[in-house]
This record gives sequence, C-alpha cells and structure tokens, in this order.
Amino acid sequence: MAHIVQFEHLKIPLEDIKAATDNFAYDNCIGQGGFGKVYTGNIIHSAKGKVVVALKRLDPKFGQGDTEFWKEIMMLSNYRHENIVSLLGYCDDSGEKILAYEYASKRSLDLHLANKDLNWAQRLKICLGAARGLEYLHAPADTQLRVLHRDIKSSNILLDENWIAKISDFGLSKFGPANKYFTYLVSNAVGTLGYCDPLYAETGFLTKESDVYSFGVVLFEILCGRLCVDNKDKHRPLVGLARESYEKNIIDEIIFDSVKDDIKPDSLNVFTEIAYQCLNRKREERPLMTQIVEALETALKHQCPEAHKAGILNVKVLRTMDLKRRSFFARSRPYVILKLTESSLPCAKKTKVKDKVNPEWHEEFTFYVDNIDVQRLNIWVLDAALEKQHNIVGMAFLLLENLTPEYQELLDLYIFNVEYRSSIMGNIVIEVVFKPLAHGQIPYTQTEYTSAIHKALARTLKGGGVLVVIVHEARSLQGMNHMNPHVLMLFKDISMKTKTMTNNKDPIWEEVFTFMSEQPPTNETLQLKVISSPMRFIHSEV
Repeated sequence: MAHIVQFEHLKIPLEDIKAATDNFAYDNCIGQGGFGKVYTGNIIHSAKGKVVVALKRLDPKFGQGDTEFWKEIMMLSNYRHENIVSLLGYCDDSGEKILAYEYASKRSLDLHLANKDLNWAQRLKICLGAARGLEYLHAPADTQLRVLHRDIKSSNILLDENWIAKISDFGLSKFGPANKYFTYLVSNAVGTLGYCDPLYAETGFLTKESDVYSFGVVLFEILCGRLCVDNKDKHRPLVGLARESYEKNIIDEIIFDSVKDDIKPDSLNVFTEIAYQCLNRKREERPLMTQIVEALETALKHQCPEAHKAGILNVKVLRTMDLKRRSFFARSRPYVILKLTESSLPCAKKTKVKDKVNPEWHEEFTFYVDNIDVQRLNIWVLDAALEKQHNIVGMAFLLLENLTPEYQELLDLYIFNVEYRSSIMGNIVIEVVFKPLAHGQIPYTQTEYTSAIHKALARTLKGGGVLVVIVHEARSLQGMNHMNPHVLMLFKDISMKTKTMTNNKDPIWEEVFTFMSEQPPTNETLQLKVISSPMRFIHSEV
C-alpha cells in the first residue's frame, strides 16, 4: 500500500521484538485486552538508543485488522502531545501486527482507581492531563481534522513514572472536520460497556460529545475509586448511581473513602458539576473539552490554594537526539537557548556550541519562577554552522504546571519545526526539578525593575539566593572607538549582556539581570566589562 512507505522508518524487525520479549514469554506479558496482549522489553531505537517499550501484539480473532493497525500508526505519527502516548515503531512481518509504544511504568489508570496512596490533588492532575490530551484531539492546532477517540475509558489512560496521563489505543478512532459545530459521522457503534454514549449506541451517530460522555464516566471513577461496571462486585453501575447522588445532593456517599476527608468543598463542587454535565442525556448540553479543562484547573486551584507558585527551577540539558540537518553533508554545530515565559526578570540561558550533530551537554541552569501555573519553559535549538547566521532548528516547550514540586524528572521532549508544528526535528532530553519557595514570603505586587532587589531579599533560597544586577548607565566613554557599547557580566560561569547602544558615549540601559545560586557565596566575583567599537560587529574592551 502506498501510504505505508511514509512510515517505513518506524519499522522494527520481528526478530528484535522476539529477542526483547524472549519470544513473547509469559513473564514479559504485562496486560491483555480486547485486541490481544501487551508485552514489555528493551528495543534499540534509532533516536533514543536502548529503551523500554510496551509492545501491543494484535490478535486477528479479536477483530482488529489492517485498517485499525495502520490507522493507529497514522494517528500517533501525526498527532503528538504530552498527554497522548508516543508510538516508537511497529512490526508487520510474517503476518504479525505489533505496535511499540513508550513504556508507561505506572501502567493504566484503572489499576489505580482504588489506590489509597493517590490523594485528591494527584487524581485531579491525572484528570487534567487526560482532559488536555482529549482537548487536543478534538481541536488540534496544526490540522483541520478532529479525532474522535470512540473508546475513552480508564484502562486506555496510561500513567508514566511521573503520573502524567497519556491517552492510548486509537484503533477505533474516527477523523472528522474540526469546526465548532456538530460533527456527525454515521458509524456502527463501538466502545466499551459502561462508557459508551447511550445516544451513540442507539443511533450510530457519533459526535465529539460521545467522547465527552465517556470522559465523564472516567471522572466519576476517579472520584469514587471504582470501575463503572465490575462483574466482581455487586455495586450498582456507576453512571446511574452518580447521576442520582448528584441530583439528590448526596454525592458524599459515593466518594472513595481514602480521599473523602481530603477533598475541599469548593474543589468537589466544581469537579462534580462538570462531571455531571458530561453525562447529560442531551448532547448539546454537554461541555466542550476546553470547558472541562478550565473546570478541572479551577478544581485543582481550590484544592491547592496555598500551592507554592514561586520557586527555583533547575534545568539540566543532557542531549539532543535524531536532529535533522539542512543536508546530509552539512556541518552541524548545535546549541540550546532556554527562556522562561511570563517572567518578571530576565531569564534567557544558553549552552555551549558543540561540533556534533547530537551532542551531550550536561549543563545545568537555574531560573527564578514567578508563577508555576502560568509560565512555560521554551527550549530553542539553534545551529551555529554558519558564523554570521545561526539557524533555528526547532523548539520544544515544557508547561511548568505539569511538574511535581521537589521531584526530579527526566523528560524526553519533541523538538518541533517552528513553522510546521506537526513536523518533528528531533528530541531533547532534560532533567528538571521545581523547588517552591516558602509560602507567605513572596510578594506579587512588584512590577517595575526597581522592585528587583526587594524581590531578591524576599525570595531567597535557604543557603543560596538571587543576585540582582541593575545596569543603569555609563558616562563619558573616551575615544572614537567606543561608540557602540554594551556591558558583559560574568558570575560563576554564567554570562549575560546588555543591549548594544548604537552611537552613544553616554548610554542609559536601565536593565535588570539575575544570577541564581543554590549555595551561599564564598569567593565569587561579579565581573563586568564594557565593550564597544566604532562598528557594531567589531568589538573591543573599553
């Protein structure tokens, strides 16, 4: 088939899969569903090296054939999001149909519904992650085709080592035009008992609201700590019970015991209201996924009103992988620029330039975070192969609100083409940890640069702190060779510089710079150099 050629680079030899799973040994089987079995093993991946993968081996007798197999490959290759499982490869040798995914070490959500150690804030973050993934499918930013999943359920929501939710299993998905009006696709109803939209089951008409209904079922599962339908217990089916409990204002009676005392009333009210709306019998009265995301964000803020939003973000840039070059023979000298958005203080940091396509950096950087809920770390990868013009390879980004405070995370992020978001330019691997500052010490009212010193004093880390440098002006720079000055600062191997002031021997900068330190100062020195030239591109020290 012609469309298969574009995915040829993802193909994994059957012998490699057999070696990874010990020929599909029982001990390597980690799950079984309505499609076949799932195994785990180590595979050598072209971009990531040796990685642990989950291998879904489709069984033809369960009804998933060529159409579903290739649909999932196409879907996961074109729709990439932090909350959607990543496809690493496939195998169609010798009649086999095997899909290789990133391994989710916590496995699927259904296994953790009754986990007594999973508190309400963690459950909300899982709901929010899954909602964002489904929101992206319903309204993708870089394509006109909406994806209707058709089988949203807790067993199809995977959890990685950081408890980040990832939607999986797209074999039954349908595509449709992404407009704000109803999207109807006539189809034979499929799905899972207990999660399937009754109107879809009755009429065969599928809309994005069918996914919303299924997601509402998952929300109540997380609240109640149980599956919607379970043949092993004698509980009532959850949907009817949840509707009745909400309408009678007795929702407390069905909440999972281990989180009942943990949930704050305002958080519960917002959560149950949106979950109930998802189960509305009238499709047009069900919320959009965008509205669900907003409601869950509000529920989380009510649950964690004293969350430490300000703090220190430590980022260690490890390596890039599988970076694309302008041509096979082109020289590559990549480097990385990190920049925090919505920051009250200057916050751009840069790695060293490396003479290698996929280098190892292992360089650490520290940022001051004003508000973890709204800020994002932009990660630009550039190429300095041309001396006078540095080309942008692509950009990755990290939403800080997805980080768990005080928990170091190893992240493998896609580097997207800046112009075409669906085009992947490679991967970048970083280590990050967010360390909140003590609540109550942090003022939020300062907006002008003159508040920077007060901010540094109020937000100092125990044992370390923030060095704030305000460069005001220079006066009467001497000589004809000093007409385009800028100031270069160096502190503990971190360099920053002001803007270049053209044709100005009495420049006024009024720029603020911050240097972060987790250790108390000893013999460190702040070095400042005023550099200028008669021409903007030829510099010498003043």
